[in-house]
Formats: sequence, structure tokens, C-alpha cells
Amino acid sequence: MRPLFAGVCLLDNPFPIDGIYDYRIPEELDGDVVPGAFVTVPFGITNQRRLALVCEVRETSKYQELKAVLSVCPDQISLDGEMLGLCSFMKLRTLCSTGDAVRAMIPASALSRLRSVFSLSPHHILNDSDELSSSDLFVYEYLKAHGEAEMQTLRERFGAGVELRLKRMCARGYLQKRVILKGASEGLIRRIWELAVSQDEARELLNDFYDGKAGKALTSSAQKNVVECLLHTEESLTASELCEKADVTEAPIKTLLKKNILRYRDLRVDRNPYASAPFVGQTPITLNDEQSAAADQLSALAFSGEPKAALLHGVTGSGKTSVMTVLMDRLLEKGRGVILLLPEIALTPQSVSIFCARYGERVSVIHSGLSAGERYDAFRRIREGLSDVVIGTRSAVFAPVKNLGAIIIDEEQEHTYKSDQNPKYHARDIARYRCNHHKALMLLASATPCLESYRKAKEGIYSLIRLTKRYGGAVLPRVEIADMREESGKGNLSPLGEKLARELCRVAEADEQAILFLNRRGYNHFLSCRSCGGAVTCPSCSVAMTYHTRKGTYREGDMVCHWCGRRMPLPKECPSCKSEHLARMGFGTQRVEEELGELLPQSRIMRMDTDTTSSKFAYDEMLSSFRAHGSDVLLGTQMVTKGHDFPDVTLVGVLLADASLYLDDYRAAERTFAMLTQVIGRAGRSEKKGMAVIQTNNPDSEIIRLAAAQDYETFYEREIRLRKLLVFPPFCDIALLTLTGIEEHMLLRASTLLGESVKELAEGEYKDVELVTFGPFEAPVYRVDNRYRMRMVIKCRLQKRTLAMFADLLCSFSKKVGKKLTLSIDFNPSNL
Repeated sequence: MRPLFAGVCLLDNPFPIDGIYDYRIPEELDGDVVPGAFVTVPFGITNQRRLALVCEVRETSKYQELKAVLSVCPDQISLDGEMLGLCSFMKLRTLCSTGDAVRAMIPASALSRLRSVFSLSPHHILNDSDELSSSDLFVYEYLKAHGEAEMQTLRERFGAGVELRLKRMCARGYLQKRVILKGASEGLIRRIWELAVSQDEARELLNDFYDGKAGKALTSSAQKNVVECLLHTEESLTASELCEKADVTEAPIKTLLKKNILRYRDLRVDRNPYASAPFVGQTPITLNDEQSAAADQLSALAFSGEPKAALLHGVTGSGKTSVMTVLMDRLLEKGRGVILLLPEIALTPQSVSIFCARYGERVSVIHSGLSAGERYDAFRRIREGLSDVVIGTRSAVFAPVKNLGAIIIDEEQEHTYKSDQNPKYHARDIARYRCNHHKALMLLASATPCLESYRKAKEGIYSLIRLTKRYGGAVLPRVEIADMREESGKGNLSPLGEKLARELCRVAEADEQAILFLNRRGYNHFLSCRSCGGAVTCPSCSVAMTYHTRKGTYREGDMVCHWCGRRMPLPKECPSCKSEHLARMGFGTQRVEEELGELLPQSRIMRMDTDTTSSKFAYDEMLSSFRAHGSDVLLGTQMVTKGHDFPDVTLVGVLLADASLYLDDYRAAERTFAMLTQVIGRAGRSEKKGMAVIQTNNPDSEIIRLAAAQDYETFYEREIRLRKLLVFPPFCDIALLTLTGIEEHMLLRASTLLGESVKELAEGEYKDVELVTFGPFEAPVYRVDNRYRMRMVIKCRLQKRTLAMFADLLCSFSKKVGKKLTLSIDFNPSNL
């Protein structure tokens, strides 16, 4: 008996109503409506056409009268059993909607989309007595002239406010709206023109130019030019290229098409910005004894036929990449695919150059810096089995690699692997699910693994594999801790201390390179009033604005908010007390860049932060330039601290090394240790000895001294004892509840209600769930872009009952507060 009913989840439904809805499968769609397919269905009283995912098909339904599925999406994108299961896993673990999970897995351009199209209503003709505002009338006249237009077109022409105008005119009967289904992108199509006749026939046509064969005669010199051009050209030509080369318009091309002398072919163009990377092949890799043993252990795990997890823990410069590459060679030789995750786009160019040179066209790259079309083509290549090596940032963990053999997470401790937007997943959790499905290896690699991973490795849950010495006899850099309190006592107010400045001059004289790290962009950290002591804050956010100089000058600049992006001129007086005595305090990368220019006038300084890497291939160009000695000093934020391998870098300088120690987060010590260890490890990675200078106002900090000694084991034992005493992860899980709203008084009342709702659930239906609650209280940044935020922090264990309680809270509380307030829940967030 054929399935008669489909259970679907609508992609636009929010979590509280994101359930499975039953629909009848009409006979004409029999066999097309299968689990994982995307369909359109009527929804609600008005039967609005909506896009949905088929989760199951059945022979029965508990409902008597059901609406029918309208259509199956014409694209070839659907979810297989693994991805359908992963979708359910993400809904359960992150409390996201089905639509959020699907959009995380599949590029937006790969999905069919429903579009709203507006046109004039045939039942209402506008006359002089109708009262339409001038803004409404502009829209009406535009639709009258163009017949119909999509919402996106109208929004681009008339601005975001056009939505209210369209809604108002539809309600009054002036306009009508219909919803159409647009298929998924099929990629970039290139139309190629060629001869439809043989070369001999073409020559005969040219010879008989004036009295040729009836029906196929060349009747103009332009037609003759086109035929001659194609006859003597071996390359494929588009219409514009053919017109330029034959010096004609498109008219003769169309005429020759009608005469069957020309024809065209549509070719799909593969948009791959890394296709031109030089291919070398799988050259032999020389491993030392420690690396060989590590590669053998990992290979045994990968080919065990069972899902496995391992932690590759090696000091900076120990050759972890070589071990991973040998493992990838062995997996690919056996027909298994590999996904390599990197924490930053900045690390992608180095890895892409290594692996594209080794594996060529088998490599696909996925990260947010690519265009929508490039991401779609990468997805298509992987899905069709053309690529079995995927390199990318967090979202690449969803790549549909066939016969997956391993997911490798490099620098696994980085917070960028945790998404702060729905769905709030961690790449490690997705990797664990997928490796379990494929019976593959999940490999975590780092010199400073996160405490949770290292504890699992120590307990035997992960296999622990160590690399204890640098490759090729290189030694760890010598580290000096510079006390900046002494510098200020000597009257040195420069960001560059005496010791670091001296070493920079030495490196410049030796024609070597240096990396400076400062995790603060801009010129000055904030603008302070000397009269009232207040800082100039963002009008839309409760944070101080940062002073940024304008491009090409250090003398002119603007105040910039790093939260909402607002930019405003440097004020002449204090907004609070109207005093004119304003002082720019602190320093960022722009100020240090200026100081370096004065200290090293002959050296080339490269600044790498968010402000200088906004263009598409900025990371690739800047890092390639630095590697080729296009610059002598690389100054940057955290994107310069990890993973890079520059043989001629012999000096690393860290400015404000202790700044991150004082953040209001239980991970502050762990992140500071990891950051310092990683950036110190950028120096002396070849035969040249390296040195690191750490500038700090707290030289006695145990964290800084342990990082200087690269002593992870001692740091781990110290920190894990503290976590256990204070009951922080990995000894519990943390749920962060954030309530957001535009109206502050409503938010404050709702936050009280949120606390009561949590207490009611914990003392009632879920009294078996152990919780420790804190709050509600204001978020560290209370107002962001004119939206206020209140929080609760809950310590718990993420088990089935706990997740069910939070799901109930999300559904019930959303009904109580309505649409003006938003509640989000983030489990084990990257930042508190």
C-alpha cells in the first residue's frame, strides 16, 4: 500500500509551533513526496502557501480531513537520512526551529524560495476620490507601469517601509498579492555558440557567399564574419565574445540560429575561487618517530570500523599538520572523505595552499567570505562526489561528504566553533553526531585544548596522542615578561615598551620579521571627559565608543561603536556636562601602527584587523604578502595569533597581555593562557631562534608565567581544581537565558515573570531536574542597538528531562509575553 500521508515541518514556523503537521499526498505526487524532500503546502485559515520539509510518510493519520500537498520543489536538494536525523538532533539539543537547522545545513541559494508578488487589483480602479498618501501613490504608479513586482524589488526601490504601505493597500483592495515558488539556483550558466554545420559545409557557405545554397545562404558580410570567426577559433565563445571578435551585433547571430547554421550550448560554470591554486601532488612527507607513532595510532582508530574520537595534543610547531595530512592521505586512498575545520577565515589561505597543492580539484572550501554562488557550487561539488576533501570554518561541518572518514577540528579550543546565532550549535557536537553515523574518526587538535576535551582525553573517553617536541630540532622561543608599570614610572607612555622596541630594532637590522598582537582595534579605546569623568557612549548601546582614524591619516577620525556599527564625528564637548575638556584614552592597533612607523621608518608595517580585512580576499593577499616579505612587521588582533607558520618570524610581541584576564567570564584564565601560548608559538619555527616579549601590568600572574613556560599540564591541573570547587564546566552545564525587548519597562516586568516561570517548572513538573539559578539581572552590555537585555544563568546537567524543561519554558513563556519580547536559550555559550 502506498503512503497516503506526509508529516511535514514548516520552515518558517518559530520553535513554539514547530511541530509535525499532517497533509494528504495526492496521487499525482505519489513517489515524489519522500522523507527529506521539500514541498509546498497550504497553511492556516487563509491557506497561505508555505515551504516545508517532509519528515515522514505514513499510511494512516489520526486526522479525518486533511489538506493536500501542493507541489514538490523542483530542485535536486533534499536531505538524506543522516541530515534528516541531524536536523532532529539540532532541534533537541539547541532548541532551534526546523527552518534554522535546515538553513545551517544547506546554502540559501540551494533552497527553493517562496516570493511575494504584488500587482494592481482588477476589482478596484483608482479614481480622484480615493485618498492615497503620496508615498502610497508612488508605489501604486510604479506597479501600474510595471504590471507586477516582487517584494525584494519594491524594497530595494522604496525602502524597508514599503512593506507597511503594501499591506495597507492590499487591505483596502487597491493591490493584490500572490505567492510564487522560485526554484533553487542551478549555478552560473554560460551560453556557448558554435557551428551547427560541419567545417566543410561552413567553408562551402563562405565560398558561395553570394549565390549559396537556398535556405542556408549567408546574406550579409556580418553573417560571413561570424561563420569565419567560429571556423577559425578553437576556444568556446559567448555571444558578447563572438560579437567583439567578429565585430558584429547580435542580430546576425540570431539570424544564423534560425537558419540552423549556428547553435548554442548552456554550460554550467563552476565558481571556485581556489581553482587556480597550483597543483603539485602527494609529495612524500617526512615524519619523525613521534609523528609516525601518532599517525599510526590515528589510522588505527580511523579504520577500526567504529566511531572514535581522539585528541592530538602537541606543542606549537610540533608538526600536527603533517600528522593530519598523512592521516588524510591514508583515508583518501581507501575512498573515505575528510572535513578539516579551521577556527578563522584568516587560517584558510595557508591550509588551502597546502591541501590544494596536494589534492588539487578534490578540495572544496566553505566559509562566510565566499559569495552565495561560490558556496552553492562548493556544496554541489561535494554532494555530487567531485570533492572529498573539505576545508572551512564552522559551517563546513555540514558538508555532505560521501563516505566520511574523519572530521578534523584544528585549534579545537577556539570559541568561534560555537555559534551565537540560531541554531546555537557547537561544531564539535555536530562532528560527534556525524562521525557516529559514518563510523568515522573525530580528531581534535591543539597545543592548548579546552579543559572539557582534555578531561575527556585524560579519562579515556577520547584517545590522547601527544607530540612533545618541535619538528626539525626547532626550539621553543625564549620569553621575556616586560613590566609596563616600570615603563610609566620612567615617563614612557608609548604602547611599545623599551624592551620590545629594542628587540624590534634588532629584528629590523637582521632583516627578519616580527608579529605584534593587540586584541583591540581602533586608535584610542575611548573618549573621556576630564570634568565629569564620563566616557562618550553610543546613543544606541550602553558601551563606550572607540576612536578610529580615517584611512590615510592619523589626524582625523570618528567615534565608532563596535557593537552596532554606528559612526559619528568626534564630539567637541561632553554630551553629559558640555565640557570641552575631552581626552582620548587607551590605544588600539591604529595607534600602535603609527608608533611603529615612527620607531621603524624603514620597515614596512602591515595591520591586520577587522577594519583592514573587509574585502573578499584580504586575508589571502595580506598573509601571502607577509610570507613573501612584502612586510616586515605584522600587527593584528587575534587573527594573527594561531596556526600561522612564517619561517622568518623571530620575534613576537604581546601588548596588554593581561587585559583578557579580567573579563567577567569563568573562561578568562583559559582563554588568556591559550592566546598567549599560541602567539608565542609563532616565533622561531625554523632554524632561526625565536623570542617573545609579553608586556603586562601584572607580571606576577601565574597564568602569564605558565603560558610563557608553555606549561599546559600545570595550567590544566590548576584550572580544573578551581572549576571543580566552583562547579563550572566540565562539572556542570550552563544555560544562558536572554530576554530582549525594545521597551525597557516591559522587559523588566517580563524578566520577573521569567524567574517565576523557571521556579514554577523546577518545583512542579520538573522537580527531579537539579538546577542552580542566578538572576534575572542586566546583561553585561545592557542595551545593544536600542534593544534592552536581561539574563538568567542556570547551572544544570543537559539530560533529556532538562532539555524538555527548557523546551516547555520556551514555548509557554513565548505565549505569555507575546511578540514584543524575545527569549533565547543558549547552552554552554561561548561568552557569559
